[in-house]
Parts: sequence; C-alpha cells; structure tokens
Amino acid sequence: DKKPEKLVPEVRFKGFTDDWEQRKLGEISKRVRNNDGRMNLPLLTISARYGWMTQQSRFSASIAGREKKNYTLLKKHQLSYNHGNSKVAIYGTVYELTDYDEALVPKVYHSFSLTPENLSKFIEAYFHTKKLDAQLRKFIASTARMDGLLNISFDDFMKVKLFAPEQCEQSKISRIINLIENLITLQQRKLEQLKQLKIFTLQRMFIDKDCKQPILRFKNFKDNWLPHEFNDIANTFSGGTPAISN
Repeated sequence: DKKPEKLVPEVRFKGFTDDWEQRKLGEISKRVRNNDGRMNLPLLTISARYGWMTQQSRFSASIAGREKKNYTLLKKHQLSYNHGNSKVAIYGTVYELTDYDEALVPKVYHSFSLTPENLSKFIEAYFHTKKLDAQLRKFIASTARMDGLLNISFDDFMKVKLFAPEQCEQSKISRIINLIENLITLQQRKLEQLKQLKIFTLQRMFIDKDCKQPILRFKNFKDNWLPHEFNDIANTFSGGTPAISN
C-alpha cells in the first residue's frame, strides 16, 4: 500500500521515541581484509546454524591448505558475511566474532567492522531476522555460484539498507538478545545431559544375553528375565491397516 514505512519497531523499550534512521551498510562499516602474517591463530568457519566454529570441529581437519596465507585476520566484535546458501540461510548469514580476540577466516567471506556508534550484535541480529533477504536476493545476479558461494560482491553487499536507532537502544536490544542466546545455550546443555542420562539408564535397566537381571532395577522385582523369541511376544503384519483390538 501507499502508507509510509514504519520507522520504529512494534515492540520497543520504554524511553525511546525517535525514528530509526536508514543507512546503507557501507555507510556504517569498513571492509576488513588481509592479515599480518601470523599463521598460528585459530582457523574458523561459519556455520549458518551454529555460527563460528573451528575448522577442526566442523570438518575434523584444517581445510585452509595453501590458502591459509590469504585468510583474513578478524578481530573480536568484527563481523563476516558467509555468502553461501543453506536451508537455514538461503541468502547467507552474518556473525560477529565473540569467542576469540583474533582469528583467521576465509578470504571469500565479506568481513567488516562497524563505526563506533553501531554495535555488532545488533547488526548480526538484524541479518538473522531475514528482513534483509529481499535486498540480498536482488543483488544475487543469478543462481550461479562461485567457489560454492552465492554470486554477490562485497560492493553490492555494502549497498544493503537497514534501519538503526541510536547506540543506547542498540545496546538494550543487543543485551536482551544475548540473554536469550545464553538461555538457549543452557537449555541445550541440559538437553544433552538428559540424553546422556537416558543412554546411561537404558544400558543399566536392560540386559543382554550374558545377564539374567539388569544392573539398575525397581524395588521388589527379583525374578530373572526370561528369554523369548520375538515372534512369541509380537504379532507381525504387512500391508493394509492393522486391526485395532478392544
């Protein structure tokens, strides 16, 4: 429709009333490229689902090879755009470097730093909303790929337009995103612990052919477990819909 674009978000912290200002990414950032010759820094890669990972943890080996000398030196709070598509991020994804002070990242990534009044977590989160995907799609010349990456140049990437508030509001938004991410991480750890607990429990509550009783058992059960052929305890069928017994 012909209504003016909204210049403020629907959900907002109290005390902020000013419109968000539209900027091209190139107006608030500067390209990061090359390195200073140190080759002993961590070698990282971006996973669209998990963010920064070491090449060793993702690929079980370093894949840099001879290209390592051409990798980009990325510093903490600087960002990279991995313009490879995936089911999680069709038009690529942006991540801020947070877990390392310095690292080497593939030169094919579009790496950049922000001006002091803008926060990396805010820009990273902006890309993760997918609100910029329509612009990225227009800059991709075709579905052709170069070295496994979407055909979008750094200069075109810098033309992406976004809306940004003053730094104080960016900071509050970034803090709540960090809190949510930390909560997700804690829940994921609990989930992994529960999965391990399940495996541990199953291994001790069931027996194999060399045992007659499980290691872990409820009270008041003392009889040996008896061997059975599967056909003795189950009905098999094929095709059609199985009859439902009352």
